[in-house]
Formats: sequence, structure tokens, C-alpha cells
Amino acid sequence: MNNTNEPVKPEIVSETPEKSSKLGWQKITAIILAAALAIGLGTFAIIEILNHTNQGNTTSSVDSTIEASNANDQSAEDYFASAPTYTLELKDGENLVAKPGVYTVTGSTSNGYIHINTDENKVKLILNNVTIKNSSGAAIYVESNENVHIETVGTNTLDATATEDVDAAIYSMADLILKGDGILNITSTIDGIHGKDDVKIKSGTINVTATEDGIKGKDSLTILDGNITVSAGDDGLKASNDEDQTKGVLTISGGNVTVKKSNEAIEAAQINISGGNIDVTASDDGVNAAADFCSQAAMSPTGNANITVCKANISGGTLKINAGGDGLDSNGSIYLSGGAVYIDGPANSGNAALDYDGVFEITGGTIIATGMSGMAINASSATQGSALINLSQTYSAGSTITIGDVTFTPSKSFNSIMVSSPSLAKGNSYELKVNGTTAQTVEFTDYLVGSGQGGGMMGGRGQMQESGQPQEGSQPQGAQPQDGTQPQAGTQPQAGREAYRR
Repeated sequence: MNNTNEPVKPEIVSETPEKSSKLGWQKITAIILAAALAIGLGTFAIIEILNHTNQGNTTSSVDSTIEASNANDQSAEDYFASAPTYTLELKDGENLVAKPGVYTVTGSTSNGYIHINTDENKVKLILNNVTIKNSSGAAIYVESNENVHIETVGTNTLDATATEDVDAAIYSMADLILKGDGILNITSTIDGIHGKDDVKIKSGTINVTATEDGIKGKDSLTILDGNITVSAGDDGLKASNDEDQTKGVLTISGGNVTVKKSNEAIEAAQINISGGNIDVTASDDGVNAAADFCSQAAMSPTGNANITVCKANISGGTLKINAGGDGLDSNGSIYLSGGAVYIDGPANSGNAALDYDGVFEITGGTIIATGMSGMAINASSATQGSALINLSQTYSAGSTITIGDVTFTPSKSFNSIMVSSPSLAKGNSYELKVNGTTAQTVEFTDYLVGSGQGGGMMGGRGQMQESGQPQEGSQPQGAQPQDGTQPQAGTQPQAGREAYRR
């Protein structure tokens, strides 16, 4: 135990990677892929078949993981109800937790850390108005343990000068759960919170300022409730596991989540949003369903089944995105079945408010996305009105858009709008108004209307009436030729365009 003012730097235990399991559906996928290629189906047709084949298995896998996680949480709570209790008064240097149980932590340290190192069982830390500063590593370092809960009471401050090995203010090799009625303020020179397994936030107020990633879980990051605010130099919220395609899952089902500053605000192989109030700002992509194995698939000229693994599923909540790059992006597919999505997309044509390499299926919910028309796209399929509207003029930041019951005021200039809502009915016409003046009349002759393309497949074109718009038969800006001819030199079709932006 170190009693000097210089903390002991913990030794990192090497991590044994888990072996990826071979699921039965992966074999089925390989058979379908081989057969489809043999009969000459196009890449995106194959992808869509594979996606529907695998989607149910993936959902089942995620549900099973959630059920197992909830059972594990309850087991921990049952243990803590009768576990030994201790009081940990902070001092400079190492504050060692070597036994399982519940620890109420009080006091402060100007150059120290909490080191949890138990071989088995569970530990709960109750942070009661503590201040922990460490000039050479994590403020809380979980080296080995089955399950660690951190509960907050009052206002707590963690300030860490992280290292390359212990790269976060809270660094955990075990499953990590954060909750409580208190406030947790975190400042870190690298990552704010980094869990090498699962990270779950159940409640409490957590404010993170990090030079690199804000909150990161390798296997998963789950936000059930709470008030989460992140300012990050790199990714705001992230789940990443390139060794196991069934992991790297980021789920938000409740709470108030704000990413005030980031490079990419939310990134994971699989992103599930079913609730909460989410407001994110990013200099690059706002919400990005991505992983190395999906990126390689998207850039392959023949496609790859891995492209179906990366997906963004939005079924509830309110999601607001302000992005300098792509707003809502997937190296695989996007599924919207509920909730409300507002995308303040890029004010340049090098990126788009929406981008995907598989399919974008809309079966419910509301979305409006604004940006520039150069790379704008519509959904690939919809069971409600979905329009891509490329305008003949660029409107300034702060202009208010209204169509049907959808209203949005982007903070950047735009000349392209993608909108879908259950209130936009097939067979009806709607006035698109900007600042109260009709800019265009949109007639929903089909569920998908407008110029542009979706996921490499041209959506149906409804009738757009606007002064200065192309005449019948001409191609609006951003549209693919419909006569089978190739785009002119210099234009970039949807398929494969991600390779140009990575």
C-alpha cells in the first residue's frame, strides 16, 4: 500500500479474447449467398435477402442477451442486500478494495485512486460526495471482478490524467453498472468511462468531458435512464468489439442523453433506440452503425453477408442529430418503426443527412432530414408517405419547414429535405412550406416519392410541382437515370460511395 503522494501505477492483466461462436444461421447465410451469386442477383438484392434471413436471429440474440443481463443484475442486487458492508475513507495513493461487498466511499484524494481487485463475487461502491484526482491513471480502476456497481449520492468528481494502458477515468475489466440519485462529474485526458465488457447506466446524472471517447463499452453500452451529458474529442457514446459480431451493441431505452461535442456522437455495430430524449452534435457522423467487418463488406465490389450485421433500429424516443458529416449513417441497414428523428445534416454536398449501404425500411415513426442535394437519398421502402424533395434554391439557417404535421427548423442551410410520417397518406397532396410560404406541392402517388435514390435502388417518383423544377421526364438533381444508362462521368452512385468518404 503506497502512503506517498505518488499513486502506484497498476499493472494491466492481459485480456484473453473470447472465441466467437459459430451460429447456425451463419451457415444458412453462406448457402443463400452462394446460391444468389450463382443465379446472378445484384449485390443489394442479395443483401436485402440476407438481412431478412438474419434479422430475426439477431433480434433473438439481442433479446436473450438483455434477459441474461437483467438476471445477472438481479443476482447482484440480491447479493448486495446481505453482503458485508465497509467504509472506505479516501487517502492519497492506492485505495484497495480486495474483498467483495458494499463500500461506502467518503472524503477526497488529490493524487490517488480506487483499485478494485477481487478474484470473484461482486463489489458495490457508493460514492458519497467524493473527489478523486489522479495524475497518472484512472480514478477508479477495476482490475478483476465479476460485477461492479457504482452508485452515487450527492456530488462526486473524478479527474484523471489517463495513461495508454489505463485510458479512462473509470476503467473496468469487469461488467460495470452505474446508478444512483447523485451527480458524477468526470474529466479525463483520454476516455471518460471505458468498460472492457458491458457498461450499463440505470439512473443518476453523469457529466463527462473527455479528450477522446466519452463513454465506451466493448461488448455493449446500455442506457436505461438518467441524465447523461458528454463532451468528447472523438466518439461520444460507443460500443465496439471487432472480434465478435454478436457484440458491440449500443442501446438507449430511456433517459435524457446529450452529446454536446464529438467527432462521431453515437457509434456501434448495432444501435437500438427505443426511448429517451437524445440530442447529439458531431463534427462528422451523428449516429453511425459501423464496425471494421461491415466497412470491409461495404467496400467490396461483390458485397458481403457481414453488411447485414451493422444496423440502426429506431422504434421509439426522440432523436435529434446535428452533424457536419452524415447525419444518420449505417454501413449496413436502417430500420425505423417508431419515435421521432430530426436530422440537421451537412451544409455541403460531400456528405448527406442519410446514408446507408443496405436498406432503409420505414414502417412507422416520423423522420425529417435536411442537408444539401448532392448525395441526398430517400428510404428504400416504406409503408407510409416518404418523400425526398430537392429544392430549386438554398434556404438559410433558421428557416422553418412545415409539411403535414411535421415541423423542423434546421440550424444550417439546406436545399434538400427527406421526410416521412404516418400522417402523409398515399393518394394525398401536401404543401411543403418554408417560413410560411409554399415552396413545393408534394403528391404522394406512391409511398416513396421524389428525386434521388435509396440504398442504390431508385424510389418511386411522385409529382413535384414547383416553379423552376425539372419538366416531366427530366432528371432532378441527385437522381439516377431511369433508362438504364450510366451516370455521367464524375457522378457518384449510391453503391460503394462509402469508400470515398472513409
